[in-house]
Amino acid sequence: MRKIIFLFGLLVAFAASAMPKVVAHRGYWQAEGSAQNSIRSLVKADSIGCAAVEFDVWITADDVLVLNHNADIDGHVVEKETFAELSGCRLSNGEPLPTLSHYLDVARGLSVDLILELKPHADRSRENAAVERIVKMVEEKGLRDRVSYITFSRNAFDAFVEQSGRPVYYLNGVSPKVLEEIGGTGPDYHINVFRAHPDWIGEFKKKGMPVNIWTVDSEADLSWCIEHGADFVTTNNPALALKLAKEAAMPAKVRVMTYNLRFGELAGENLDALAEFIKAQNPDFVALQEVDVCTSRTAAPAMNGRNMLSELAGKTGMFGYYARTINFAGGYYGIGILSKHPCVETEQFELPNPENAEPRALLKGVFELNGKRKIVFAVTHLDVKSAKTRELQADYICGILNSETIPVVLGGDFNAKPDEEAILTFETNADNLTGEAPTFPSVNPERKLDYLFGFPKNQIQAESVAVGNGGTPLSDHLPVVADIVIAF
Repeated sequence: MRKIIFLFGLLVAFAASAMPKVVAHRGYWQAEGSAQNSIRSLVKADSIGCAAVEFDVWITADDVLVLNHNADIDGHVVEKETFAELSGCRLSNGEPLPTLSHYLDVARGLSVDLILELKPHADRSRENAAVERIVKMVEEKGLRDRVSYITFSRNAFDAFVEQSGRPVYYLNGVSPKVLEEIGGTGPDYHINVFRAHPDWIGEFKKKGMPVNIWTVDSEADLSWCIEHGADFVTTNNPALALKLAKEAAMPAKVRVMTYNLRFGELAGENLDALAEFIKAQNPDFVALQEVDVCTSRTAAPAMNGRNMLSELAGKTGMFGYYARTINFAGGYYGIGILSKHPCVETEQFELPNPENAEPRALLKGVFELNGKRKIVFAVTHLDVKSAKTRELQADYICGILNSETIPVVLGGDFNAKPDEEAILTFETNADNLTGEAPTFPSVNPERKLDYLFGFPKNQIQAESVAVGNGGTPLSDHLPVVADIVIAF
């Protein structure tokens, strides 16, 4: 097999920027000796590397800003009593009720950012007074650039938007359109809101609005947030979230392959040689084109009545997935995927065909890597006759794959040279993982028609690429095998 090796650079250029930042909900209060909204919870959150700490603020009857989640503490209603009347109250770890002033003073010596939640007050005028005092205090202590604001109160939200000049997130689950209209920086919604409206995440991100999701405490919920592109997760267990986010951010090495089989015409009397060749490459995923199922071709009598996809899956020990593009010769002709990894779902799309030529399709599947991370692997086979049709098909495919929130690898026979508009369209939207080595015909190849692409750009890189068939023509195309690194 002739090899073309691409030196693999540092992952810095495309590393785990997609990982959500971890926000400690009321601080790292599960740490030993800590408590919710305590000074210790702030210090401990900073010590383990949280991006930010969320905390809750009230204003007392005599205009002192204090931290507490509930409206009351030890039988005292915070907004109705003076700070002196609250002076005997203690948090669960024995700390006195913290003032915002003391909390901010401690924060000045730390690196963690601050997400200040003003709780809804019974008296809206008291909320307004709190907002004014909070913004002034944050400015005076030199923390303006490290503080963002959140609230359930629309009154307080509007006041922060008007006065703070800082990011203000709304906690009530309003639509992207409404949040944009009221001037919110972004949503800060409970995970159940986003589970009910997962499309909102993409809508918010298209508007440039960062997404924070709370309260994300389990591995399953964190995985869901990562998969759906959350920018921040707020959690009661920041140590676990940081650990899982770090593990999820580690790049994955995957071997992918694309191969046009020429409906088995050159494979001989059986598929054993072809299956053994594929198996010898040890791919995680294979994109297959020109795959016959139960046809009767005069050009390939050894394949008559046989299901190429299922036989190859069985002989390689991989999962097989098929997409019929046309009915042909008593059976089907189409594209397929072989995978070592389990599939969550598959979907087939018919490609644009303005000249009413042979129908073509896109088959994509969502696959689980090691039971945790997911990728999309897809296969296509573009029109053979018309460059204009191929360009339309490329635009259509890119539109579909660009909507994915997880990494995508696309393989196929594109029937297009590297300088054709269809290929340039793919390279605008994705990274070419295969170089320029010719793949057709398999004997003395002259043209490059077979490619692998990674979506989105700068998230998937090719570590090495091999083009060739080991000297045994099993098709009129050469296969392409690439070792790729995916940054999550």
